[in-house]
Amino acid sequence: MNRSEAVPIISSPIKDESLIGYLIRIAGLNAYESSAWPLRHVGLSYAKTKASTWRSKLPELASILGQPLEAISNLAPLNTFEGNHSKVTLLNGEAVSRYFLKWPTKAICSLCARENGYLSSLWDLRFVTHCPRHGCKLRDACSECGKVVRFYRTSIDFCECLSAKAGGDSSISEAHIGLLRLLSNKYSGTKFDLARFGFPELIQRASCREVLETIALLGTSLHREGDPDGRGYLRVSEANTIIHVSDAAGALANWPEGFIRFIGKMIAPTDWYLENEFFAFGLERLYRTCSTQKERFPTVYEGFEAYLRLVSEGRAPYIHNTVVPSPGRHQWLVSSSDARNWLKVSRAGIDRLIRKGLLQTITIRRGRRVDRLVTHESLEAYNDLKKRLIGIGAAAYMLSISLYTLKELVRAGFVTPVHSPDLDGNHCWRFDQKVLEGFLYELEVHADISKIRPVQLIAAVKKYNKQGLSYVRLLEMIREGEVELLMYSQTERGFLKFGVDPEVLHKLFNDEGGLGRANLTTVRQRRTGLVNG
Repeated sequence: MNRSEAVPIISSPIKDESLIGYLIRIAGLNAYESSAWPLRHVGLSYAKTKASTWRSKLPELASILGQPLEAISNLAPLNTFEGNHSKVTLLNGEAVSRYFLKWPTKAICSLCARENGYLSSLWDLRFVTHCPRHGCKLRDACSECGKVVRFYRTSIDFCECLSAKAGGDSSISEAHIGLLRLLSNKYSGTKFDLARFGFPELIQRASCREVLETIALLGTSLHREGDPDGRGYLRVSEANTIIHVSDAAGALANWPEGFIRFIGKMIAPTDWYLENEFFAFGLERLYRTCSTQKERFPTVYEGFEAYLRLVSEGRAPYIHNTVVPSPGRHQWLVSSSDARNWLKVSRAGIDRLIRKGLLQTITIRRGRRVDRLVTHESLEAYNDLKKRLIGIGAAAYMLSISLYTLKELVRAGFVTPVHSPDLDGNHCWRFDQKVLEGFLYELEVHADISKIRPVQLIAAVKKYNKQGLSYVRLLEMIREGEVELLMYSQTERGFLKFGVDPEVLHKLFNDEGGLGRANLTTVRQRRTGLVNG
């Protein structure tokens, strides 16, 4: 790089400054006409903000800006975590789902921009739609001077008004502001006092990732949009995102009363089954998720324990989920419309369950009309199964493998989902937790405790991956008796518990990169009896 290509006046990035904001600030210091000047020298532009392209150009950009690469890479969510492109690293080194961030974002708080003199990367978080300090909505246009946000500008605030203006629509609750301040403390290291909001100790001590996932879990429990891993928020509008965060804030503030009121919103009275109350689908999913992933959502699980203590003391209504026929209805049969209402599924969803055989029906012809009646027995059986269903992310976490590896195990027949796009056309993957537990238990039963120190399965796959070794191939070899499954550690989770003999792997995988088939007969002495999960 020529000396003329470097910026004359350099300045170190501020701790939580955004990359776009840093380029704007540098352009202002050097009196450039546009903040895109450093980008042009490395082949980047604001018109194309693909993360992988920007990530590959960061070393050249850091050189032009006169800063170390690490200082520049921390300004934007571009660094993938351990090769997993769905995770990015934050300022504090935490790995979070990249779907929790909206980069690059144009909306800013003009009050903070003028007070602090820089643009915060906190505003890149998808849940931060309002300023934690001022409570005003982040804005990308000014209704008074008519200016709109442009990345090419060289001034910190896009607005040309003499005094900083606050964004409109600032009517959010105190609990909502408190939750945004909690996020600011976790992400930016601010020192907002949160005592008056009454947040639980667990969430105040939690990591930024846990706070984000807890907000997503609580928000999606009341609404169909979104998911705890953040991917679904790509399709959630900003207005609905605000509602999600507001509901989560109401559940976490004034703990545990706020959480108990939150549960009350999810308990739905029904007119179809003798006016009994029952757990709505969202509440069932919420409890199932937090109870099966206590380490990931300890705050929500603690809230449920508080509520269940009230139930046991008779201070809260008992809620059950029993199918009771309506007056005048058949004792053993339910109409498909009532079945849809009870299971909270669409017409297409009930059709998929019937086609797959999860629901048993009786067809009755009445003139030209054909009615399908669902048996109570199959409804209750599917309801019991539904309580055990977990998503693909939770299943991968349970097995300690990636989503890609889990799908490969499904294709190979080691694990069978209950619902999947290929299996029954369902857009969501759902696995039976009991089946996964049985699969892991079967592995534990056939895993021997060896005197030698085995190599973990994940380490073995990583070492011999170029020779064609994968989890699927390794499990096939174990099933065929080519490799013996050993116990690596009883304290680990999922596949991290297991290992194999490193010497056997070394014999099987020669230096030429292929399998040493001649050596297979020497190690095929014991059949493990491993069957498909």
